[in-house]
Amino acid sequence: MSARLRNTNALVAFLLIATIGCAPSTETFGNASDVPEGSVVEVPSNATQIAVTHLSGQHRATFTADLPDVQQWVDDLRALKPELNSNPRPPDWLADANEYLKPELINEERDTFALRMGSPSGFSEHLLKFVIVRSARGGVTTLWHDPDTSSNYLWAVYR
Repeated sequence: MSARLRNTNALVAFLLIATIGCAPSTETFGNASDVPEGSVVEVPSNATQIAVTHLSGQHRATFTADLPDVQQWVDDLRALKPELNSNPRPPDWLADANEYLKPELINEERDTFALRMGSPSGFSEHLLKFVIVRSARGGVTTLWHDPDTSSNYLWAVYR
C-alpha cells in the first residue's frame, strides 16, 4: 500500500471518528433534582420534563416551569455577573415591538429560535425572551418562555 493511500485511509478514519464523536446526544430528566450535580445543564429548581441535547460547546434544552420561577432563576443567574447583565432587554420585547417593524422582527426571531432549538416548533411571537451573559468571551444562555403553556426553550453556549 502506498504512503498516499495509507494517509488517505487514516484521514478518512479520523474524520469518521471525529464525526461520530461529535454527534448530538440527548438525555432526559423528570425534574431538576435528577440533573447530575456539576452538570453544565442548569434549569430552575422546579423544572420538570427536561430534555437536553448536547452539542459541541453548547446545549439546548426544553423543560416546563412557571414564569415566576423562571424569572427568579434568570435574576439569580444575572446577579452572578452583574457587570455583564446590567441592562437586559425586556422579556416581552417581541410582543411589544413597533407594528411596522414587528413582522420582520418576528421572522428574524423565528429564524434564530429555529437555529438554536433545531426547529421552529414551539415558536410564537408571545414568547418571553431572556438573555443571560455568562462570560465576556461569549458565554450566553438564552431562554424563551411560553407564558400560556409554561414551556421553556433554552440554548446555552460556553466560552
